[in-house]
Amino acid sequence: MDPFIAQSVAAIAADTVSGAVEIAQKCAEVLARAARSRPMANRVDVQHEVLVVGRALMRSHPTMAPLVNLVNGLLWRLEETNDSETAQRLVDEATNDFRRRLHVHEAAIAETTLRLIGEEATILTIGRSTTVRAALRHAQRAGRRPRVICTESRPAGEGRMLAGELAASGINITLITDASAATQVAQCHLVLVGADLISSDGLINRVGTYPLALAAHATGVPMYTLCSSEKLLPPGYRLPPQQPPPPNQLWPEAPPLVTVHTAYSDRTPLDLLTGIISERGISPPVGIEAWLAATHLHPLLRADMEAAA
Repeated sequence: MDPFIAQSVAAIAADTVSGAVEIAQKCAEVLARAARSRPMANRVDVQHEVLVVGRALMRSHPTMAPLVNLVNGLLWRLEETNDSETAQRLVDEATNDFRRRLHVHEAAIAETTLRLIGEEATILTIGRSTTVRAALRHAQRAGRRPRVICTESRPAGEGRMLAGELAASGINITLITDASAATQVAQCHLVLVGADLISSDGLINRVGTYPLALAAHATGVPMYTLCSSEKLLPPGYRLPPQQPPPPNQLWPEAPPLVTVHTAYSDRTPLDLLTGIISERGISPPVGIEAWLAATHLHPLLRADMEAAA
């Protein structure tokens, strides 16, 4: 791997506060550069570079489905040619289109979400989803006056970042501790969360989403995940092992015999959600299976995954 590309991958791996959409945009740029980082003899060389760099990117954020879909889509697109020059051009086109679709889908999701937000709704969110941020800013611009409750989102604290960003947009914010989030749900009209990925096994998102979903389900408060099609995990893809966050993020000077364990994400069963808001509108969780089945895993990605198992 080219040293500059390797540095870019390492920087993405170290990013613990950006949302899945932001990470995916950065990865698309890295893959486009990687495809032109060295002389390529043919399309096979370009596919190999995409697979090698893509593997490193997917393992840097193993729960983010947009990275899997990006690499999978590039491998399929490269089947259209055999020569290297055309292959490199196809990578440029595909990565640019991927970034464009992320923005278009985010705007469509914001417009759909607007229908759910009342004039002075109280909305709870967790983590720092840029899709949720876009939806709330859109509601503010449309004349709604939402009151948003943000969790601090430890250990990285990206919920504080979201609170500051929304406040800068003129939105009334309350920042709460993670531990108090479930008790706040009953005071809300709506819970909106982002997504790292959705599969038939559930929603993977910022740790704390699962208890929020349990609380929302128990109190009858609607809870939606804002999730574009790029976040649907292709069937047959197995997630690589997740590396736990550094223990010192939680307790830098833990005494002997104290084991510090934390996580960035958790899994929420889909039947706890009221619905999934995507660029296609609002879908019931039970309807996700057919949508997932429409995506096919490229043989090179499947073989690479099986070789690593």
